[in-house]
Amino acid sequence: MKKIAILLGLAAFILTLASCGGPEADAKKMIKKIEKYTEVAKEAAEDKKLDDGEIEELKKLADELDEFEKEMDEKYKDDEEGKEAVDKYMEDNKEELEKVYEEFFSAMMALYECEGADKLE
Repeated sequence: MKKIAILLGLAAFILTLASCGGPEADAKKMIKKIEKYTEVAKEAAEDKKLDDGEIEELKKLADELDEFEKEMDEKYKDDEEGKEAVDKYMEDNKEELEKVYEEFFSAMMALYECEGADKLE
């Protein structure tokens, strides 16, 4: 359950990145990381069973997302220009970001319906 909380926090992070600050390139990098996790999660959940390899890959990707979020929080905590750049990026890409979040959330929920989901924690 801890991993799902972290991952949901990351999804919320991408939707509220402006409040944490960060330049457009970092926002794009975070989106790519979320999309990669989503892709792997969808593939892993297809057969409704999570094997050890899938679980390890998902954990690795989740850890990378968590680490990247921490780095960005620290890097841009006092960066007003970064916040403004992200505000603009978020507004300009609102529909795409909502789609990314919806797909991410759906993929995560599918994982927790799989046999072996308890090993994700």
